[in-house]
Amino acid sequence: MTTPNEETPEPGSRARRRRTGIAALLLAGIALGLAACGSSSSSTTTTTRNATTTTAPTTNTTTTTSASTTISSGPTTTSCATASLAITFGNPNGTAGAIHYGITFHNTGSSACTLFGYPGVSFLAAGGGQIGAPAQRQGNPTPATVPLAPGGTAYSSVAVTDPGIPPCSSSATATQVRIYPPGETHPALVAAPAGVSVCSSPNTPNYSSAVIAPVTASQV
Repeated sequence: MTTPNEETPEPGSRARRRRTGIAALLLAGIALGLAACGSSSSSTTTTTRNATTTTAPTTNTTTTTSASTTISSGPTTTSCATASLAITFGNPNGTAGAIHYGITFHNTGSSACTLFGYPGVSFLAAGGGQIGAPAQRQGNPTPATVPLAPGGTAYSSVAVTDPGIPPCSSSATATQVRIYPPGETHPALVAAPAGVSVCSSPNTPNYSSAVIAPVTASQV
């Protein structure tokens, strides 16, 4: 039973109040969701920023420069050329079984040079043909370098085997001596002293018609 001062709610008014309450609940839920998203985004952004600001380690590189030093050994002395030498063939000096001849090498150039080793010596007949084999090298003494200043002289000697002693079967008289300075490929032709006789046809392959000594600084 209704009192005179109370009003009976209308059905439409109740429905509106219900809808208003539901809307308020929905808005509150949306607000909470947005707040949660904002917090998550802020946390993610902060994490990313902290990750990108990591400081890379500094590497110190030391470069070492090696300096090379070139040491000059000074001017070198070359071997004496045939063109810068005056070569002479001396007079005979006989001994038992062989005749010895001195050979001199005189530096006529304007520069110092050196000689080392054995000259090459062979004997030529009047027609230019070689008589027998070239002189063989003597085993002793050991060769040594001989420096020649301009005007200096070096020495050697050749021993020619007496062709009258067997096993030589024939001989010829030399008119020229062909001499190669040590290390040279260009010879000098020197007049032979009168009467130089050289074995041209030995009966044994081990026969030496002449033996040459190495150059020295002193006369032999």
